[in-house]
Amino acid sequence: MAMKVNTPNTNILNNVLQQQQKLAQQQATGKRINSAADDSAGLQIANRLSSTLNAQGQGQRNLADGIAFARVYDQALQGINDNVLELERLTIAAGNGIYNDADRQALQTEANGYLANIQQGLGAEFAGKALFTDSNLTFNAGESSVALQTTDLSAVLADQNLFNLDITQPANQANNLATLRSTAEQLGAFQADIGASINAFQGTANAVSGQQVATAEARSRIADLDFAKASAERAANGILAQSSINVAMQARVTSEQALSLLS
Repeated sequence: MAMKVNTPNTNILNNVLQQQQKLAQQQATGKRINSAADDSAGLQIANRLSSTLNAQGQGQRNLADGIAFARVYDQALQGINDNVLELERLTIAAGNGIYNDADRQALQTEANGYLANIQQGLGAEFAGKALFTDSNLTFNAGESSVALQTTDLSAVLADQNLFNLDITQPANQANNLATLRSTAEQLGAFQADIGASINAFQGTANAVSGQQVATAEARSRIADLDFAKASAERAANGILAQSSINVAMQARVTSEQALSLLS
């Protein structure tokens, strides 16, 4: 019966080749952990961190939409306020004693154009959503959220009786100016609120961005490959593999000689 002589070098060589294969896979993917067999606990933590990163990334996109909405809202408010300021100028101009009725009617025609601009501005939208409605919009940031309150400005201006502005009668000037200045103050208050909301959005976005960077770094330390270390290990394993092959070949020759003598 034939005899088989086993040497420890065969097991060493197999282990070295398996390690080489693992290192090659890691370098190909750039990941230290490619399956649960590599590091089951590390894989579980890395997956949890990936889930957190996904949530933070979507939160950043939500906040970006919130900032964009708030800025468009602010610009629309400023546009309406600009028209109110023009109406105030025309109201003061109508109080000029040298103007006759035809002159004041011409000023009223110009004022009606600014009122039409305001009406058009009240219909402004962002991504199909009306800006000037009574609503409280919430933008989820992942682990927190930011609220943005909007106002039905059409109702506010109607309560001020702005759209019935008549500057053709000098006797109305005091009331008209009071209305316009009160309206401008309200618009300014709304702009102050939206400015604070934009700052809140930006502050939250900065905080989430910092958390995202920290989470990504933590995941990288667990799951990503240290290329320099892996390259050094692969080079060392390559030398060890070649040495093991040489030793295994020598051991095989010796084993065959021994079997030859025994036979």
